[in-house]
Amino acid sequence: MYNSTQIAEIVSAKTIGVARNSIQHLLIDSRQIIESDNTIFIALVTERNDAHQYIFSLYQKGIKTFLVGYIPDNCKDIKDVCFLVVDNTLKALQQLATYHRSQFKIPVIGVTGSNGKTIVKEWLYQLLKEDYSICRSPKSYNSQVGVPLSVWQLNQHHTLGIFEAGISEVGEMNVLSKIIDPTIGILTSLGTAHDEGFESTEQKLKEKLHLFDTCKTVIVNALSLTEQQINLLSKNNLFLISKNEHAALQIIDTKLVGLQTTIYGHFKKKAISITIPYTDAASIDNAITCWALLLHFEIDNNEIEKRMLLLQSVAMRLELKLGNNNCVLINDFYNSDINALEIALHHQKQQHRGGSKVVILSDIEQSGKSNQELYTAVAKLMTQFKIDVLIGIGHEISSQRRLFHTNSYFFDNTFAFISESKTNAHLQFHDAIILLKGARSFEFENISKLYQQKSHDTVLEINLNHLIHNINFYRSQIDKQTKIMCMVKATGYGSGSAEIAFTLQHHHVDYLAVAYADEGVELRKAGIHLPIMVMNPEESSYNDMIDYRLEPELFSFKVAQEFLQALQLKAISEPYPVHLKLDTGMHRLGFEEKHIVDLCTLLKKETELKVKSIFSHLVASDDKAFDDFTNQQIASFKKMSTQIENAIGYRAIKHISNSGGITRFKQAHFDMVRLGIGMYGVGFNEIEKQNLENISSLKTKISQLKQLLPGDTVGYSRKGVVSKNTTIATIPIGYADGFSRKLGNGNFSVLVNGQPCSTVGNICMDMCMVDVTHVTCKEGDEVIVFETNEQLMQLSASMDTIPYEVLTNISSRVKRIYVQE
Repeated sequence: MYNSTQIAEIVSAKTIGVARNSIQHLLIDSRQIIESDNTIFIALVTERNDAHQYIFSLYQKGIKTFLVGYIPDNCKDIKDVCFLVVDNTLKALQQLATYHRSQFKIPVIGVTGSNGKTIVKEWLYQLLKEDYSICRSPKSYNSQVGVPLSVWQLNQHHTLGIFEAGISEVGEMNVLSKIIDPTIGILTSLGTAHDEGFESTEQKLKEKLHLFDTCKTVIVNALSLTEQQINLLSKNNLFLISKNEHAALQIIDTKLVGLQTTIYGHFKKKAISITIPYTDAASIDNAITCWALLLHFEIDNNEIEKRMLLLQSVAMRLELKLGNNNCVLINDFYNSDINALEIALHHQKQQHRGGSKVVILSDIEQSGKSNQELYTAVAKLMTQFKIDVLIGIGHEISSQRRLFHTNSYFFDNTFAFISESKTNAHLQFHDAIILLKGARSFEFENISKLYQQKSHDTVLEINLNHLIHNINFYRSQIDKQTKIMCMVKATGYGSGSAEIAFTLQHHHVDYLAVAYADEGVELRKAGIHLPIMVMNPEESSYNDMIDYRLEPELFSFKVAQEFLQALQLKAISEPYPVHLKLDTGMHRLGFEEKHIVDLCTLLKKETELKVKSIFSHLVASDDKAFDDFTNQQIASFKKMSTQIENAIGYRAIKHISNSGGITRFKQAHFDMVRLGIGMYGVGFNEIEKQNLENISSLKTKISQLKQLLPGDTVGYSRKGVVSKNTTIATIPIGYADGFSRKLGNGNFSVLVNGQPCSTVGNICMDMCMVDVTHVTCKEGDEVIVFETNEQLMQLSASMDTIPYEVLTNISSRVKRIYVQE
């Protein structure tokens, strides 16, 4: 921590007011207060915003220390604050971060380049986190503001720093270089991004190289550099990656096999290789850059190989929402470069479930290309991705309208489009997937409001990044050849089956499983092509199952005979895939050991059935007290499945491990494992609790505040009686939303501005009341019901149930919002 006197000395500020101790947090966004006591607000001034206007409201919220360029008129009479006045608040922020960096004598990696900075940074974190306590840039904080905020995170516990630096014009890197002061430099690539800020690509390269002025080692991925550009590199302390035999890491070849790529190279006169779980060119380049850094750190290549196979995707931030008229919205109005556009189009394609594809696109900023060259490339993408309707917003894209197909519409600004859309039938979409892709300045959030479903303020936010993380965690627990089946029954444990399924399909799981056929039919209609197992097939649904190529679980002779009859009536000419359920101790559904001989006889006779898999269900895989019984189940399953395979004469996929069994019973992975609640972030053993990330957050807002007096009552039957002056907040969530009546009368607390607030009175159908007497809040403030695994467990305990029931009971009227970074 610093005090205001120290900060004033560091940034050469004039102090006005009362000196303050213990400054720990830097705040530049008035909406993102973490805590007021140890925070200094830095009033930055940009072309679009002067943050000095927010000082008084922040003072009212408890902030007492401000770094300012001037004191606003409405703050001049405030007596109990400290103003540090400087000429330029941005430069002062950078000076403060530079000083802070100088207090740490640890290795620091500075990453720059036209592409791949964030991926390389995040992958290095994944690859090195077991060896170091790492401080790294959050997200893509690589700007003149982002870098100081990143470096400020350094503390005495860190043993390695990884910070990325991005520039858009000459002179910027000198500033960032002083702040980061890297001991090791990495240049990831050299592309066209931000070309408009430089006279030439060579000038941009020279500017980027200033980051490495004081580095002891500079790692340069020169695979895409020209000979002329390579000659600009200083030969001192250079670790060069290229195909040249004199390179520190010589890349010999890359070979794609399935969903993986093996990269071959030479290092210190020795042939080495790594395999990564990606096949695209960008990921290969980024992995090579990371490989070089780990080799420089003298990590054994055998260990590097193991770590590379576990690399996880670093996704961008997207929001997927349900829209009006059965539309789906993809909100991506955070950046507008053409590379990000292509990624977003891929995501739209991934989530496409029939109907038209619509793109609403703003002017693309900082491309480094002429308008004609840029929008020719955009038009090509629209064709490649088979976009049905394009809406261009902005002067630049509108000026190039001749490049686009006839079903395109152009507007000078966002509000002109919104006005026209209210009366133009061509802009009122049905059954479409709509991608909103624009720069922040175009305020596309207003378009999102226009098209999204109208619903109440209670939402379930699903973080698809966390879903991907959990899938990757379980992948790290199994062998490469072991398949994964994912449970998306009960609308994806309340998270939304189609949206979850598209993400799983995109990340190459092997199988999906649903409870009933109609769930599988909806997935097929939405565009899911993965194999789908139906766990509770019913005779009335067999025709739909066959029509939509859904694969039934056969658990009894009755079900097997009925399904055989359905196949014969449909005159199916080739063997149909089915899944045999064995009862090894659950005693719910499945063939018992005494049935196996007759089952084998049936399967040998009825060749219309192709045994795709044989499986069973562990009863208590997450409970050590029943490990002996679990091992008995595994042994029984092995015996019974072997008997079946011997009888039918071919191997089937065998699976018995559920989420809890994957981490605890490695010997029971067989050919495939099944992910259920663990995929959604709920873990029961310590390994799972340490590694899983809860994917769901249930949130709402304060509808109204009321001031009550002693003796007043709250809610039905006057169950909530207040004994003192009390502030009550009404929030729009009730038992019809899945918020059980058991949670009333103080049996559960929600979070309002980070503070627990207990329920008062009975839970109503559509709302409930909580005590916010001790919290500073207002109507419209966010309320968290749960957002962590621990909070979900507390909620389920208060409802006297399990997390499964909590998640699946969240009503369909609660809007689902899908977030991906």
